[in-house]
Amino acid sequence: MEALFTLTPAQSKRLIAKAVVKMPEVRKALEEGYLLIGRGSTNAYIAEEVLGKPMEKERYMAGQVIRGGVLCALDQANRTRPVSFHKGEVIEVEPGAVMDKLGPGDVVLKGANAVDPEGNVGIVMANPVGGTMGQFYMPAKAQGITIIFPVGLEKLIPSVPDAARAGGRLTLGRSIGARVGMACVTDGLVITELEALEELFGVEALHFASGGYGGAEGSVTLIVDGPDEEVNACLDFIEGIKGEPPLPAVKGPCKDCPVLCSFQGREEEDLPGYLR
Repeated sequence: MEALFTLTPAQSKRLIAKAVVKMPEVRKALEEGYLLIGRGSTNAYIAEEVLGKPMEKERYMAGQVIRGGVLCALDQANRTRPVSFHKGEVIEVEPGAVMDKLGPGDVVLKGANAVDPEGNVGIVMANPVGGTMGQFYMPAKAQGITIIFPVGLEKLIPSVPDAARAGGRLTLGRSIGARVGMACVTDGLVITELEALEELFGVEALHFASGGYGGAEGSVTLIVDGPDEEVNACLDFIEGIKGEPPLPAVKGPCKDCPVLCSFQGREEEDLPGYLR
């Protein structure tokens, strides 16, 4: 049987989170080693699923796109510390602080800002030394640690390598919002809605359409195919996450923000109306 449904970005994040926590390699890392959950909106849902209790997901961010359509970085005062785990116990440390302790079987979950049809992922960077990419991606790669990139299809672009050749903090002549560059990862383990549905229900999923409005902006429409029992279980699950609310945005003061940005240093009253 084939079946069709649409997911808002928040519903997609919940779906992906529930699938990631059931992955055998993630369960093993959680129970027997280190599971490091980097900042990011989808990763916030994953941390919430592992903890088994609600959290302020909107504060589990570094870079973000906020009201008015502006690239922004959440200020340090408003960020929560990343939630990671060692042998089932919570350790509230920056992932970079324990990179030298990781070994085979440990897992790092890294957020992403773009994904393409070839499975390449893009990570936007406003930090001059690469932010979390510089902090723990390269050390993890050097040590052969498993890195998983949970990312929704709302972030699908034609080509991450092409995008990564453009931009840059110091090469952009002008921006509305933060000036950024992009890193391209070609060999990551990517988990979108498609992989999540296969992981949870054993169905084959197809990205059928995209878009929406009136609160459904960024939605993706999917078709799943498989045995009736699995497809029905999938649709029952989707019905259960249909009430997932959108994430609110948290924005710090632009006046003291260190990020290179068109609004850097401005007082609140000097910001355009769409950003106040």
